[in-house]
Amino acid sequence: MQSLLEDPAVQAALAPLVVALLIGSALHRTRLAWLAIAAALATAVALSTGIAFSPLTAARKILLLVLAAPLIGIALDARPTLPRLTLPALAALSGAASVWVFWSVLSQRELPEMLALGGGVAAFTAAMVALALRLRSDGAAGGAATVALGVAVGLAALLSASIGNFANGIAIAAGGGALMLLQFALARATAPGFVGMLTTGLAAALIAAATFILAELPWYALPLLLLVPAAAALPLGAGRSGRVRLVYAQAVALAAAAAPLLAAWLATRAVAA
Repeated sequence: MQSLLEDPAVQAALAPLVVALLIGSALHRTRLAWLAIAAALATAVALSTGIAFSPLTAARKILLLVLAAPLIGIALDARPTLPRLTLPALAALSGAASVWVFWSVLSQRELPEMLALGGGVAAFTAAMVALALRLRSDGAAGGAATVALGVAVGLAALLSASIGNFANGIAIAAGGGALMLLQFALARATAPGFVGMLTTGLAAALIAAATFILAELPWYALPLLLLVPAAAALPLGAGRSGRVRLVYAQAVALAAAAAPLLAAWLATRAVAA
């Protein structure tokens, strides 16, 4: 059993998928099913490096924020009405949080580079969270975006020589895949709410940003990742059965994920040349 749990495929994909399926199955009638996303990532981290928060490295800050996101989401989803500025405020706070995550790196740069790098990452994180939150009432689009973002972030990290972020991205995809499988099996979509989409948007943005800052992901892959939640929001398959809608949303989201992956691949070719 120990050797099985040490298998990278089990740590990054199989175990997170099983955990997400268990949580999603138990809570499938509520938005709390989307706690599966954070649980999938936590499972991958626990099996690979272990969960710890001291010293508070960039990777541990990311995990801390991803674990906090669904708790914030639960509080927001419980409210019958929200102020109009809730979504912009969450996006802006997510952008500010990204600066905190990477401050140890940013603080070592010259002021112009620090401002450009920190501002760019903050803007990307805010945009990703804003686009993800637009999907909070659509279980098909939210699940499709989660799977595609996890695949795109994970494979882009692999191409950029970041094995840890590859595993984290695949774990997110596994969590989203579990929820898509449940929605397909039940022929009923479960809205992700803030619980699901704040977690997905923040996790995908921060892991991608970490691959850019700490590994070899080209900067232009980050804005291309924004195409994924934007594509998932397209009303393709509207009016069709629930299962067909799931398939349409997933196909479109995965097609959009090809753009950042192509950018990462071309960057590796350029370095090799």
